[in-house]
Amino acid sequence: MYGVFTRKTLFALLVILIVVLILMGVAGNVMGVSAAPRELPIYSVETPEKVLSLGINCAWDDSDIDEILKLLDERGIKATFFVVGTWADHYPDAVRRIAAAGHEVGSHSNTHPDMTKLGREEIAQQLDASGSKLEALTGQRPVLFRAPSGAYNNLVVSTARSLGWEVIQWSNDSLDWKGLSVEEITARVTGAAGPGDIMLFHAGKPNTAEALRRVIDTLAAQGYRFAPVGELVYGPPYTIDHTGRQHK
Repeated sequence: MYGVFTRKTLFALLVILIVVLILMGVAGNVMGVSAAPRELPIYSVETPEKVLSLGINCAWDDSDIDEILKLLDERGIKATFFVVGTWADHYPDAVRRIAAAGHEVGSHSNTHPDMTKLGREEIAQQLDASGSKLEALTGQRPVLFRAPSGAYNNLVVSTARSLGWEVIQWSNDSLDWKGLSVEEITARVTGAAGPGDIMLFHAGKPNTAEALRRVIDTLAAQGYRFAPVGELVYGPPYTIDHTGRQHK
């Protein structure tokens, strides 16, 4: 008779209900994962002022450090040097000269690994080891971290911030590490420069020092001034938009 369910029918309906509930749970989990907010470093800073930062990575050698320090001193500019722990091991005097000249020193990890392939404990070890080395050489514990090769994920950013570090990326890439000419580097950086930019340069590359000279002079003539990253970025509370731009 219609309206009467057999045991087989009830069993089939029960199976269907279970499958639907399982699928709903899977979909919910997927939605939950996709809805999780992405953790972003600070790429640049929203500011009405014509101010930007020079972020100089130290991972290769110290062949041009004195030339860069002399240039910055002549122009009255303070920069931020992101130093790898093993670089500090090889060139401790260079780290001391950077700090003695009044520049900001941040971490670029301890051994320059791909941080996205590390677990939380390994990330913490990279930060702690580099921080301890730089503190021993400069007398100050660094609080800024720039990931090697700019590689990060949510775990890298959240772990660093939970340990008191601010994670810094860049919005203006010189590509000096690619062997570009002085003219190419200068045109690339000055052509894209804007208020709140954080720049990326590398010590130990043939054309970096001279390109820096031209970049600084060109942008200074346009009314820009330079500040260390730690002075450019805002302290909490702040927000970071989807482009990595920091806002008060």
